[in-house]
Amino acid sequence: MAVAIVLSLVALYGVVVAVRAVRDIQAAVEDVRVRIVPLLDKADVTIDAVNAELLRLDAIVSQAEGVTDAVSTASDFIRSPVNTAAQGVARVIRSFGKR
Repeated sequence: MAVAIVLSLVALYGVVVAVRAVRDIQAAVEDVRVRIVPLLDKADVTIDAVNAELLRLDAIVSQAEGVTDAVSTASDFIRSPVNTAAQGVARVIRSFGKR
């Protein structure tokens, strides 16, 4: 009989300890939830800001590529007549040099 009472008290103590542990775990989970939600909101805002900056940077790079293409085209446009004129002048100089 005494053994049954001792075992019952040990079992009761085990249940009390388990209930306290579960309450502590619930409190810890609630604390983590309360702290994580604002951090996730901040991360979401930060990611949106980074995406906006990347889009802006992409637009700038695209504009720079357009300017580069325009300068290349203009350079080719100018270079062709200048080269032709230079070749003509060189021929004239050579023809006067031979006489």
